[in-house]
Amino acid sequence: MKKITITAIILLTSAYSLFAQELRGAYFIDHYTHNYRLNPSFQTDKNFVGGILNISAGTQSNMALSTFFWPYDGELVTFMHKSVDSDEFLSRIREKNKINVNIHENVLSYGFWKKHNGHDYFNTIEVNYINQTSANIPKGLFEFLKGDAPEDFFYDLSNVKAFTNTYIELAFGSSRKFGRLSLGARGKVLIGMNAIRMKVTDMYASLSKDMWAMYSNASFDAAGGGISRRMKISPSKGTEVCDLSGIKFKPFGFGGLGLGVDLGAKYEVNEYINVSAAINDVGAIWWFNKASGVAKDHTWKFDGEELIDIEESSSLKEVLNHLVDHVKGIYEFEPRKKNVKPSLITYTAMVGAEFKMPFYEKMSIGVLGTQIYNHMVPFHEGRVSLNVAPLKWLSLSASTAYSTYGWEYGMMANVYAKKFSFHIGTDNYYTKMTPQFIPVNECNTHITFGVNYLFGGKN
Repeated sequence: MKKITITAIILLTSAYSLFAQELRGAYFIDHYTHNYRLNPSFQTDKNFVGGILNISAGTQSNMALSTFFWPYDGELVTFMHKSVDSDEFLSRIREKNKINVNIHENVLSYGFWKKHNGHDYFNTIEVNYINQTSANIPKGLFEFLKGDAPEDFFYDLSNVKAFTNTYIELAFGSSRKFGRLSLGARGKVLIGMNAIRMKVTDMYASLSKDMWAMYSNASFDAAGGGISRRMKISPSKGTEVCDLSGIKFKPFGFGGLGLGVDLGAKYEVNEYINVSAAINDVGAIWWFNKASGVAKDHTWKFDGEELIDIEESSSLKEVLNHLVDHVKGIYEFEPRKKNVKPSLITYTAMVGAEFKMPFYEKMSIGVLGTQIYNHMVPFHEGRVSLNVAPLKWLSLSASTAYSTYGWEYGMMANVYAKKFSFHIGTDNYYTKMTPQFIPVNECNTHITFGVNYLFGGKN
Protein backbone atom coordinates (compact mmCIF):
# COMPACT_ATOMS: atom_id res chain seq x y z
CA MET A 1 0.00 0.00 0.00
CA LYS A 2 1.85 3.08 -1.28
CA LYS A 3 0.18 5.51 1.11
CA ILE A 4 1.56 3.78 4.17
CA THR A 5 5.23 4.23 3.38
CA ILE A 6 4.81 7.87 2.45
CA THR A 7 2.65 8.69 5.46
CA ALA A 8 5.37 7.20 7.65
CA ILE A 9 7.57 10.12 6.68
CA ILE A 10 5.10 12.52 8.24
CA LEU A 11 3.92 10.47 11.20
CA LEU A 12 7.51 9.92 12.27
CA THR A 13 7.49 13.54 13.41
CA SER A 14 4.30 13.27 15.45
CA ALA A 15 5.12 9.87 16.90
CA TYR A 16 7.26 11.70 19.43
CA SER A 17 4.26 13.82 20.36
CA LEU A 18 1.84 11.02 21.01
CA PHE A 19 3.76 10.36 24.16
CA ALA A 20 3.51 21.84 32.50
CA GLN A 21 1.54 23.89 33.65
CA GLU A 22 -0.38 24.34 36.92
CA LEU A 23 -4.14 23.85 37.27
CA ARG A 24 -5.81 27.11 36.26
CA GLY A 25 -8.93 26.27 38.28
CA ALA A 26 -6.75 26.51 41.43
CA TYR A 27 -5.91 30.19 40.89
CA PHE A 28 -8.45 31.47 43.47
CA ILE A 29 -8.41 28.48 45.89
CA ASP A 30 -7.69 29.44 49.52
CA HIS A 31 -4.52 27.96 51.05
CA TYR A 32 -3.47 26.14 47.89
CA THR A 33 0.13 25.17 48.71
CA HIS A 34 1.47 25.61 45.18
CA ASN A 35 -0.36 28.83 44.31
CA TYR A 36 3.00 30.59 43.77
CA ARG A 37 3.42 28.55 40.57
CA LEU A 38 0.39 30.31 39.12
CA ASN A 39 1.40 33.74 40.41
CA PRO A 40 4.72 34.18 42.28
CA SER A 41 3.22 36.96 44.41
CA PHE A 42 0.76 34.49 46.03
CA GLN A 43 1.55 33.25 49.53
CA THR A 44 0.41 30.58 52.01
CA ASP A 45 0.39 30.83 55.82
CA LYS A 46 2.58 27.81 56.61
CA ASN A 47 5.96 26.44 55.68
CA PHE A 48 5.84 23.23 53.68
CA VAL A 49 7.89 20.41 52.16
CA GLY A 50 6.70 18.36 49.19
CA GLY A 51 8.08 16.19 46.43
CA ILE A 52 7.32 13.25 44.18
CA LEU A 53 3.72 12.99 45.40
CA ASN A 54 2.91 16.20 43.48
CA ILE A 55 2.06 15.56 39.82
CA SER A 56 0.44 17.71 37.15
CA ALA A 57 -0.31 16.52 33.62
CA GLY A 58 -2.55 17.62 30.79
CA THR A 59 -3.53 17.22 27.16
CA GLN A 60 -5.10 19.83 24.92
CA SER A 61 -6.45 18.86 21.53
CA ASN A 62 -9.31 19.43 19.11
CA MET A 63 -9.22 15.72 18.23
CA ALA A 64 -11.23 13.06 20.08
CA LEU A 65 -9.46 9.83 21.00
CA SER A 66 -12.56 7.91 19.90
CA THR A 67 -11.87 9.17 16.37
CA PHE A 68 -8.72 7.05 16.23
CA PHE A 69 -9.84 3.98 18.20
CA TRP A 70 -12.86 1.98 17.06
CA PRO A 71 -14.61 -1.04 18.58
CA TYR A 72 -14.33 -4.23 16.54
CA ASP A 73 -15.03 -7.81 17.58
CA GLY A 74 -14.82 -7.05 21.30
CA GLU A 75 -11.63 -4.97 21.14
CA LEU A 76 -10.39 -1.54 20.09
CA VAL A 77 -8.68 -1.14 16.70
CA THR A 78 -7.05 1.89 15.09
CA PHE A 79 -8.64 3.96 12.34
CA MET A 80 -6.43 2.14 9.82
CA HIS A 81 -8.30 -1.13 10.32
CA LYS A 82 -10.30 -2.29 7.29
CA SER A 83 -13.50 -2.37 9.37
CA VAL A 84 -13.41 1.44 9.81
CA ASP A 85 -15.34 3.24 7.06
CA SER A 86 -13.20 5.94 5.38
CA ASP A 87 -15.98 8.48 4.94
CA GLU A 88 -17.17 8.15 8.52
CA PHE A 89 -13.64 8.48 9.86
CA LEU A 90 -12.77 11.52 7.73
CA SER A 91 -16.05 13.25 8.67
CA ARG A 92 -14.69 13.47 12.22
CA ILE A 93 -11.38 15.09 11.25
CA ARG A 94 -10.94 18.88 11.24
CA GLU A 95 -8.98 20.85 8.67
CA LYS A 96 -6.34 21.69 11.30
CA ASN A 97 -5.65 19.18 14.07
CA LYS A 98 -3.69 20.19 17.15
CA ILE A 99 -2.38 18.44 20.23
CA ASN A 100 -0.47 19.60 23.31
CA VAL A 101 0.83 17.22 25.99
CA ASN A 102 2.33 18.59 29.22
CA ILE A 103 3.84 16.75 32.20
CA HIS A 104 5.03 18.45 35.39
CA GLU A 105 6.57 16.11 37.97
CA ASN A 106 7.66 17.74 41.22
CA VAL A 107 10.88 16.22 42.59
CA LEU A 108 11.25 18.55 45.58
CA SER A 109 9.45 21.69 46.80
CA TYR A 110 10.14 23.73 49.92
CA GLY A 111 8.38 26.89 51.05
CA PHE A 112 9.27 28.95 54.12
CA TRP A 113 8.77 32.35 55.71
CA LYS A 114 11.83 34.47 56.51
CA LYS A 115 12.06 37.89 58.18
CA HIS A 116 14.61 40.30 56.73
CA ASN A 117 15.10 43.93 57.82
CA GLY A 118 11.78 43.80 59.63
CA HIS A 119 9.83 42.51 56.61
CA ASP A 120 8.31 39.07 56.07
CA TYR A 121 9.25 37.24 52.86
CA PHE A 122 7.72 34.03 51.58
CA ASN A 123 10.40 31.99 49.80
CA THR A 124 10.22 28.83 47.69
CA ILE A 125 12.74 26.34 46.31
CA GLU A 126 11.75 23.71 43.74
CA VAL A 127 13.14 20.98 41.52
CA ASN A 128 10.79 19.86 38.70
CA TYR A 129 10.85 17.51 35.72
CA ILE A 130 9.00 19.06 32.77
CA ASN A 131 8.00 17.75 29.34
CA GLN A 132 6.21 19.87 26.75
CA THR A 133 5.05 18.34 23.47
CA SER A 134 2.96 19.68 20.58
CA ALA A 135 1.96 18.65 17.08
CA ASN A 136 0.00 20.24 14.25
CA ILE A 137 -1.39 17.80 11.65
CA PRO A 138 -3.52 18.86 8.63
CA LYS A 139 -6.59 16.92 7.49
CA GLY A 140 -4.87 16.20 4.19
CA LEU A 141 -2.61 13.71 5.94
CA PHE A 142 -5.56 11.62 7.11
CA GLU A 143 -7.25 11.89 3.72
CA PHE A 144 -4.07 10.63 2.15
CA LEU A 145 -3.70 7.80 4.64
CA LYS A 146 -7.29 6.57 4.89
CA GLY A 147 -9.09 7.93 1.84
CA ASP A 148 -9.79 5.88 -1.29
CA ALA A 149 -8.36 8.19 -3.91
CA PRO A 150 -8.85 7.70 -7.65
CA GLU A 151 -5.92 7.65 -10.02
CA ASP A 152 -4.33 10.97 -11.01
CA PHE A 153 -5.22 12.40 -7.61
CA PHE A 154 -3.31 15.22 -5.86
CA TYR A 155 -2.82 15.65 -2.07
CA ASP A 156 -1.61 18.70 -0.17
CA LEU A 157 0.08 17.48 3.03
CA SER A 158 1.82 20.74 3.97
CA ASN A 159 2.19 22.39 7.36
CA VAL A 160 2.98 19.39 9.56
CA LYS A 161 4.80 20.45 12.73
CA ALA A 162 5.93 18.62 15.85
CA PHE A 163 8.21 19.36 18.78
CA THR A 164 9.03 18.06 22.25
CA ASN A 165 11.13 19.61 25.03
CA THR A 166 12.26 17.83 28.20
CA TYR A 167 14.19 19.60 30.94
CA ILE A 168 14.85 19.87 34.67
CA GLU A 169 13.84 23.12 36.37
CA LEU A 170 15.56 24.53 39.47
CA ALA A 171 13.38 27.41 40.72
CA PHE A 172 14.01 29.95 43.50
CA GLY A 173 11.23 32.39 44.43
CA SER A 174 10.41 35.15 46.88
CA SER A 175 7.42 37.43 47.52
CA ARG A 176 6.58 40.28 49.84
CA LYS A 177 3.63 42.49 50.73
CA PHE A 178 3.75 46.28 50.42
CA GLY A 179 0.50 47.33 52.06
CA ARG A 180 -2.29 46.25 49.67
CA LEU A 181 0.21 45.30 46.97
CA SER A 182 2.02 41.95 46.80
CA LEU A 183 4.96 41.38 44.46
CA GLY A 184 6.80 38.17 43.67
CA ALA A 185 9.37 36.67 41.34
CA ARG A 186 10.96 33.30 40.64
CA GLY A 187 14.29 32.75 38.93
CA LYS A 188 14.92 29.43 37.18
CA VAL A 189 17.90 27.45 36.04
CA LEU A 190 16.90 25.09 33.21
CA ILE A 191 18.87 21.91 32.53
CA GLY A 192 18.00 20.63 29.06
CA MET A 193 17.64 16.88 28.63
CA ASN A 194 16.45 16.55 25.04
CA ALA A 195 14.53 18.38 22.33
CA ILE A 196 13.18 17.29 18.95
CA ARG A 197 11.62 19.51 16.31
CA MET A 198 10.44 18.75 12.80
CA LYS A 199 8.64 21.01 10.36
CA VAL A 200 7.26 19.96 6.99
CA THR A 201 6.64 23.30 5.28
CA ASP A 202 5.56 21.88 1.93
CA MET A 203 4.59 18.36 0.98
CA TYR A 204 2.63 17.32 -2.08
CA ALA A 205 1.72 13.84 -3.28
CA SER A 206 0.34 12.86 -6.66
CA LEU A 207 -1.01 9.48 -7.75
CA SER A 208 -0.60 8.20 -11.27
CA LYS A 209 -1.52 4.82 -12.68
CA ASP A 210 1.67 3.08 -11.59
CA MET A 211 3.33 5.15 -8.86
CA TRP A 212 3.29 7.89 -6.23
CA ALA A 213 5.37 11.03 -6.70
CA MET A 214 6.32 13.23 -3.72
CA TYR A 215 7.75 16.72 -3.26
CA SER A 216 8.76 18.21 0.11
CA ASN A 217 10.54 20.97 2.01
CA ALA A 218 11.30 20.01 5.62
CA SER A 219 13.67 20.67 8.50
CA PHE A 220 14.71 18.58 11.47
CA ASP A 221 16.47 19.46 14.75
CA ALA A 222 17.43 17.16 17.60
CA ALA A 223 19.38 17.99 20.76
CA GLY A 224 20.15 16.12 23.94
CA GLY A 225 22.73 14.59 26.21
CA GLY A 226 24.99 12.10 24.49
CA ILE A 227 23.47 12.77 21.06
CA SER A 228 25.27 11.33 18.07
CA ARG A 229 24.65 11.91 14.38
CA ARG A 230 25.51 9.38 11.69
CA MET A 231 25.97 10.31 8.06
CA LYS A 232 25.38 8.27 4.91
CA ILE A 233 25.75 8.72 1.17
CA SER A 234 22.52 9.60 -0.60
CA PRO A 235 21.73 7.01 -3.29
CA SER A 236 19.91 9.67 -5.33
CA LYS A 237 22.32 12.62 -4.91
CA GLY A 238 25.65 10.96 -4.15
CA THR A 239 26.29 13.48 -1.34
CA GLU A 240 26.46 13.16 2.45
CA VAL A 241 23.07 13.32 4.21
CA CYS A 242 21.89 12.73 7.79
CA ASP A 243 20.83 9.16 8.55
CA LEU A 244 17.58 9.52 10.51
CA SER A 245 17.88 6.02 11.91
CA GLY A 246 21.37 6.88 13.18
CA ILE A 247 20.38 9.85 15.38
CA LYS A 248 20.48 8.59 18.96
CA PHE A 249 20.67 10.19 22.37
CA LYS A 250 20.39 9.25 26.03
CA PRO A 251 16.87 9.98 27.27
CA PHE A 252 18.15 11.46 30.53
CA GLY A 253 21.37 13.03 29.33
CA PHE A 254 22.60 16.60 29.84
CA GLY A 255 22.22 18.48 26.58
CA GLY A 256 21.60 22.15 27.31
CA LEU A 257 21.44 24.98 29.82
CA GLY A 258 19.01 27.88 30.13
CA LEU A 259 17.40 30.52 32.31
CA GLY A 260 13.82 31.51 33.02
CA VAL A 261 11.78 33.87 35.19
CA ASP A 262 8.27 34.22 36.63
CA LEU A 263 6.86 37.62 37.63
CA GLY A 264 3.62 38.31 39.48
CA ALA A 265 1.61 40.96 41.32
CA LYS A 266 -1.60 41.13 43.35
CA TYR A 267 -3.48 44.25 44.49
CA GLU A 268 -6.31 44.33 47.04
CA VAL A 269 -8.68 47.03 45.82
CA ASN A 270 -10.80 46.73 48.96
CA GLU A 271 -11.92 44.00 51.36
CA TYR A 272 -14.09 42.40 48.66
CA ILE A 273 -12.10 42.79 45.41
CA ASN A 274 -8.56 41.95 44.39
CA VAL A 275 -6.86 41.92 40.99
CA SER A 276 -3.70 40.09 39.92
CA ALA A 277 -1.46 39.32 36.96
CA ALA A 278 1.48 37.04 36.21
CA ILE A 279 3.75 36.01 33.39
CA ASN A 280 5.51 32.68 33.89
CA ASP A 281 8.24 30.66 32.20
CA VAL A 282 9.83 33.43 30.18
CA GLY A 283 13.13 31.93 29.16
CA ALA A 284 15.17 29.80 26.80
CA ILE A 285 17.51 26.81 26.67
CA TRP A 286 20.79 26.82 24.75
CA TRP A 287 21.54 23.32 23.49
CA PHE A 288 25.15 22.11 23.44
CA ASN A 289 24.93 18.90 21.49
CA LYS A 290 22.79 19.14 18.37
CA ALA A 291 22.00 17.38 15.15
CA SER A 292 20.00 19.16 12.48
CA GLY A 293 19.28 19.04 8.82
CA VAL A 294 17.11 20.32 6.01
CA ALA A 295 15.50 18.65 3.01
CA LYS A 296 15.00 21.36 0.37
CA ASP A 297 12.99 20.71 -2.78
CA HIS A 298 13.22 16.98 -2.08
CA THR A 299 11.46 14.67 -4.56
CA TRP A 300 11.11 10.91 -4.76
CA LYS A 301 8.88 8.24 -6.25
CA PHE A 302 7.47 4.84 -5.24
CA ASP A 303 6.48 2.09 -7.63
CA GLY A 304 5.02 -0.26 -5.01
CA GLU A 305 7.76 -2.90 -4.84
CA GLU A 306 8.55 -2.50 -1.12
CA LEU A 307 5.24 -1.42 0.36
CA ILE A 308 3.33 -2.81 3.31
CA ASP A 309 -0.27 -3.29 4.29
CA ILE A 310 -1.20 -2.57 7.90
CA GLU A 311 -4.96 -2.47 7.52
CA GLU A 312 -5.20 -5.69 9.53
CA SER A 313 -3.27 -4.19 12.44
CA SER A 314 -5.44 -3.59 15.46
CA SER A 315 -2.99 -1.86 17.81
CA LEU A 316 -1.47 1.62 17.57
CA LYS A 317 1.93 0.14 18.43
CA GLU A 318 1.82 -2.12 15.35
CA VAL A 319 0.83 0.79 13.11
CA LEU A 320 3.61 3.09 14.37
CA ASN A 321 6.24 0.34 14.28
CA HIS A 322 5.47 -0.39 10.62
CA LEU A 323 5.48 3.29 9.70
CA VAL A 324 8.76 4.11 11.45
CA ASP A 325 10.53 0.99 10.12
CA HIS A 326 9.69 1.91 6.53
CA VAL A 327 10.52 5.59 6.74
CA LYS A 328 14.19 5.00 7.56
CA GLY A 329 16.39 5.79 4.63
CA ILE A 330 13.64 7.52 2.62
CA TYR A 331 13.92 11.09 3.90
CA GLU A 332 17.32 12.62 3.16
CA PHE A 333 18.39 15.57 5.31
CA GLU A 334 21.36 17.66 4.31
CA PRO A 335 23.29 18.82 7.42
CA ARG A 336 22.92 22.48 8.33
CA LYS A 337 26.03 24.60 8.63
CA LYS A 338 24.59 26.86 11.34
CA ASN A 339 23.84 25.75 14.88
CA VAL A 340 20.30 25.48 16.18
CA LYS A 341 18.98 28.70 17.71
CA PRO A 342 18.16 28.87 21.45
CA SER A 343 14.92 27.07 22.24
CA LEU A 344 12.27 29.22 23.90
CA ILE A 345 10.23 27.45 26.55
CA THR A 346 6.43 27.67 26.71
CA TYR A 347 5.37 30.85 28.54
CA THR A 348 2.05 31.65 30.22
CA ALA A 349 0.38 35.02 30.86
CA MET A 350 -2.53 35.29 33.32
CA VAL A 351 -4.79 38.14 34.46
CA GLY A 352 -7.37 37.60 37.20
CA ALA A 353 -9.93 39.33 39.40
CA GLU A 354 -11.67 37.93 42.49
CA PHE A 355 -14.93 39.18 43.98
CA LYS A 356 -15.84 38.08 47.51
CA MET A 357 -19.52 37.85 48.38
CA PRO A 358 -20.56 40.47 51.00
CA PHE A 359 -23.24 38.11 52.34
CA TYR A 360 -20.73 35.25 52.77
CA GLU A 361 -17.05 36.21 52.74
CA LYS A 362 -15.94 32.58 52.48
CA MET A 363 -17.38 32.50 48.97
CA SER A 364 -16.02 34.28 45.92
CA ILE A 365 -16.28 34.44 42.15
CA GLY A 366 -13.06 34.50 40.17
CA VAL A 367 -12.50 35.57 36.56
CA LEU A 368 -9.25 34.49 34.91
CA GLY A 369 -7.83 35.06 31.45
CA THR A 370 -4.93 32.86 30.26
CA GLN A 371 -2.69 32.79 27.22
CA ILE A 372 -0.18 29.97 26.71
CA TYR A 373 2.28 30.30 23.86
CA ASN A 374 4.32 27.26 22.85
CA HIS A 375 5.53 28.45 19.41
CA MET A 376 3.31 25.98 17.56
CA VAL A 377 -0.20 25.66 19.05
CA PRO A 378 -1.09 28.86 21.01
CA PHE A 379 -3.78 28.49 23.68
CA HIS A 380 -6.27 31.08 24.95
CA GLU A 381 -8.81 30.65 27.73
CA GLY A 382 -11.34 32.63 29.76
CA ARG A 383 -12.42 30.93 33.00
CA VAL A 384 -15.02 31.75 35.67
CA SER A 385 -14.91 29.93 38.99
CA LEU A 386 -17.08 29.69 42.09
CA ASN A 387 -14.91 29.24 45.18
CA VAL A 388 -15.99 28.42 48.70
CA ALA A 389 -14.19 27.57 51.95
CA PRO A 390 -16.93 26.07 54.17
CA LEU A 391 -14.38 24.91 56.76
CA LYS A 392 -11.09 26.35 57.93
CA TRP A 393 -9.23 23.35 56.47
CA LEU A 394 -11.30 22.79 53.31
CA SER A 395 -11.58 24.82 50.08
CA LEU A 396 -13.64 23.86 47.02
CA SER A 397 -13.90 25.27 43.52
CA ALA A 398 -16.07 24.65 40.46
CA SER A 399 -15.28 26.40 37.19
CA THR A 400 -16.29 26.72 33.58
CA ALA A 401 -14.19 28.04 30.73
CA TYR A 402 -14.16 28.62 27.00
CA SER A 403 -10.81 28.06 25.31
CA THR A 404 -9.12 27.38 22.00
CA TYR A 405 -10.53 23.84 22.26
CA GLY A 406 -14.10 24.70 23.29
CA TRP A 407 -16.00 24.56 26.57
CA GLU A 408 -14.42 23.12 29.72
CA TYR A 409 -15.79 22.24 33.15
CA GLY A 410 -13.44 21.84 36.11
CA MET A 411 -13.44 21.23 39.83
CA MET A 412 -10.97 21.08 42.70
CA ALA A 413 -10.76 20.18 46.39
CA ASN A 414 -8.01 21.41 48.71
CA VAL A 415 -7.46 20.15 52.26
CA TYR A 416 -5.26 22.37 54.43
CA ALA A 417 -4.89 20.56 57.76
CA LYS A 418 -2.56 21.25 60.67
CA LYS A 419 0.32 19.07 59.47
CA PHE A 420 -0.42 18.29 55.83
CA SER A 421 -2.14 19.57 52.70
CA PHE A 422 -3.80 17.52 49.99
CA HIS A 423 -5.25 18.67 46.68
CA ILE A 424 -6.86 17.02 43.70
CA GLY A 425 -8.58 18.60 40.72
CA THR A 426 -9.06 18.94 37.00
CA ASP A 427 -9.58 21.83 34.60
CA ASN A 428 -11.85 19.70 32.42
CA TYR A 429 -13.50 16.36 33.09
CA TYR A 430 -14.82 13.97 30.47
CA THR A 431 -18.60 13.83 30.33
CA LYS A 432 -18.84 10.85 27.95
CA MET A 433 -16.56 7.84 27.50
CA THR A 434 -16.66 4.48 25.74
CA PRO A 435 -16.85 1.21 27.74
CA GLN A 436 -13.05 1.10 27.35
CA PHE A 437 -12.82 4.56 29.05
CA ILE A 438 -11.83 6.37 25.84
CA PRO A 439 -13.19 9.99 25.74
CA VAL A 440 -15.81 10.25 23.00
CA ASN A 441 -15.90 13.91 22.04
CA GLU A 442 -12.64 15.40 23.27
CA CYS A 443 -9.08 14.89 24.42
CA ASN A 444 -8.76 18.00 26.54
CA THR A 445 -8.06 17.74 30.24
CA HIS A 446 -5.60 18.73 32.93
CA ILE A 447 -5.33 16.97 36.27
CA THR A 448 -3.30 17.62 39.39
CA PHE A 449 -2.70 15.69 42.58
CA GLY A 450 -0.46 16.48 45.53
CA VAL A 451 0.41 15.91 49.20
CA ASN A 452 2.67 18.18 51.26
CA TYR A 453 3.91 18.29 54.84
CA LEU A 454 3.14 21.55 56.69
CA PHE A 455 4.99 23.08 59.64
CA GLY A 456 5.63 26.42 61.28
CA GLY A 457 4.68 29.52 59.35
CA LYS A 458 4.60 33.29 59.33
CA ASN A 459 5.68 34.94 62.58
